[in-house]
Amino acid sequence: MYPRPSGIVTLTTDHGLRDPYVGFLKGALITSSDKVHVVDLSHDVPAQDVAAGSFMLWTAAGRFPPGTVHIATIDAAARTERLLAATAHGQYWLAPNNGLLGAVLASSDTFEVRSIDLEHLRLQRGTDSSDGRDILAPVAAWLAGGRYGFSAMGPQINDQNQTDFVFAGERRVVHIDGYGNLITNLRGSDLPDCPGQQLVCGEQSMSLHRTVGEISPGEAGAYVGSFGLVEIALAHGNASNHLGIQRGAPIALSNA
Repeated sequence: MYPRPSGIVTLTTDHGLRDPYVGFLKGALITSSDKVHVVDLSHDVPAQDVAAGSFMLWTAAGRFPPGTVHIATIDAAARTERLLAATAHGQYWLAPNNGLLGAVLASSDTFEVRSIDLEHLRLQRGTDSSDGRDILAPVAAWLAGGRYGFSAMGPQINDQNQTDFVFAGERRVVHIDGYGNLITNLRGSDLPDCPGQQLVCGEQSMSLHRTVGEISPGEAGAYVGSFGLVEIALAHGNASNHLGIQRGAPIALSNA
């Protein structure tokens, strides 16, 4: 049974806020339905960085009411043949078929994916690269407002791009937040229950703490952050700058 639409639509893009593209997207949403409640998840995904967008989108799983509709549009210029509608984590997800949904689907026990049927929904792609504005926004508004149910999105498929840019592959730093904290793809639930464990990142080895508040001033330490992932922070400072560690840096666990 599909979740009942909540009326909430979130937006994740690489548009930034300098140009009017986010405004255009919101305009298309409220033109299609004036009853949707729009939440900006992030518009600061680095341009064309699908892996970063995939992480940002994954963070929304389980953090919004059931039936929330999430729009993600990253690297819009590289148009994919199909646009996807998925249900996972009790929510709905709309994105191009470029791997943006990979981490969301991989972390869900069950999911269903459909290819958005433009003809059935009486939508037409524009001549520019504005699938988010022309297709995903109206579809999200209709889905969030109950005009169309999920099964009306289009035919069910199982050959979508399921590339997991977040959790597949080696343990590594997958995101650096605005405070300079290094977020890894190591889940806190996967930490071994071994006293004295150290986290190694680059040439740095640091203790694991229960909370960021346990890290002494000027010290770098690791802890399980708000994403449920192991993070590296510098107390009262920027860990990325201080340690010289960037996204993609490998991490490992070792005994002290």
